[in-house]
Amino acid sequence: MSPSTVQASARSSVGAALRRLNRRAIAEQLLTVAGANRDVLQEAPKERTKQVAMGAVLVSTAAIAVVSATYALHLALHLWWPFAVLGGLAWGLVILNLDRWLVVSSPRLKTKGGTLAMALPRVLLAILIGAVVSTPLTLAVFSAEINTEVRQMAAEDEDLFNEQLAEDSRYKELPAKKQQIEQLEVSVAEGITPADVAQDPAVADLQQRLDEVTAQYDAAVAALLCEADGTCGTGDAGMGPATAARMADRDRLEGERDALTQQLEATKTRVEAQLTSEEARKAADEQARLNALEAEVADTERQRAEEIAAHRESVGNSDGILARLTALERLGEDDPAAATAHWLLFAFMTALECLPIIFKTMLALAPPSLYERLVALEEEKAEARVRLRMQTEYEEAETLARSALAAAEARAARTLEAESRATGMVLDAQLAVTHDGVRRWRDEQLGRVPGVAPPGQGADPHGSASADDLDALYEPDALESEDPRDGRLAGSSPASM
Repeated sequence: MSPSTVQASARSSVGAALRRLNRRAIAEQLLTVAGANRDVLQEAPKERTKQVAMGAVLVSTAAIAVVSATYALHLALHLWWPFAVLGGLAWGLVILNLDRWLVVSSPRLKTKGGTLAMALPRVLLAILIGAVVSTPLTLAVFSAEINTEVRQMAAEDEDLFNEQLAEDSRYKELPAKKQQIEQLEVSVAEGITPADVAQDPAVADLQQRLDEVTAQYDAAVAALLCEADGTCGTGDAGMGPATAARMADRDRLEGERDALTQQLEATKTRVEAQLTSEEARKAADEQARLNALEAEVADTERQRAEEIAAHRESVGNSDGILARLTALERLGEDDPAAATAHWLLFAFMTALECLPIIFKTMLALAPPSLYERLVALEEEKAEARVRLRMQTEYEEAETLARSALAAAEARAARTLEAESRATGMVLDAQLAVTHDGVRRWRDEQLGRVPGVAPPGQGADPHGSASADDLDALYEPDALESEDPRDGRLAGSSPASM
């Protein structure tokens, strides 16, 4: 065999070993996800495939949840894709944990009805989780149609908003108020003009009278010149009575004209002063009214601008999940085929998310597998071991308690015996002291009584009590016989000591 063939064979062997190692590592991780008992799987290796498959199903549903949450976060919160992916991974871990708990905590009871009753809440929770997870995926599938419908909805909202804005009573009066502002600004800026003075009734009346007198004066001057030239009137040129009369008319009218002119100027001056005073008050009132109108118009325009900005912002954010769900519902109302496709896809996605708990429930309703029987036996063995350990601990504790009780009783007996001996010794000492005192007292008394011999001089011939007789009364045996009920005295003899 050539060296190249040997190297190729070695590389293929190493690659196959690495692949087996990777598959085994992945299988071990899937067993952890499925919550399998590895000790039991060593006894039933054929059940290993089922548990690995269960772990793969749980990981698959978690992966779907990651994709769904990533799209939802990007769609609803407009997150940058890397941050949306991080949020999706966190949500996937949550879903994986929930699904794993639902699968691991689903028990097998003795009856199928009990198993279904226990599995029903878990199935309902799984359906709810599946609906939440599958909704963004459904929106993603129909995104093109939904985008078109969302734009149409935004246009309809814009038209409705403009209509409402045009019909709003607060904004319908804006043009009229702006025109009033322009008129007030012109009125405040103009002030008093000659036309305003000429419109005064007194000035107008004097002006009319002055115009009439001026016209009469001009006619008198023309008549005078005509009379003096001889072109009219008497026809005689030069000064004459007619000329003098016409000159007198001219002078009279001239005087009236000059008087009216002076009176008109004085009236104009007075009227102008009066109008100026009134105009100052009027200008102040108009300025206040102008300021109020400007503030009102500015506030109304600000509110209008805020409403427009808020509407534009809502239109700009009208592509969220809620708006897309509304658009999808409208699509279903307009197109039954779209509604059918939507609900089929939604049901399929939800079923995928509910697959682990449904699979677990189906296994629980079927006859127990070898793995389940071995797990039950393992649990029984564990329970028996715990019971045996607890029983042993109880018996050990009971034995220790009995030993402690016996030791306590022995210590109490020894203590009582020691106390009894000590009491006997004290009583013996007290008896000895008493006996000695009585003997001395007796000797003293016998020495004072006539006819009684002192101690050591023999017995009294008349039969009186001797010292030996008295001593016999205080012997321990005699004392013991006095009161046989006194157990302490009976047990305190020197012999017993």
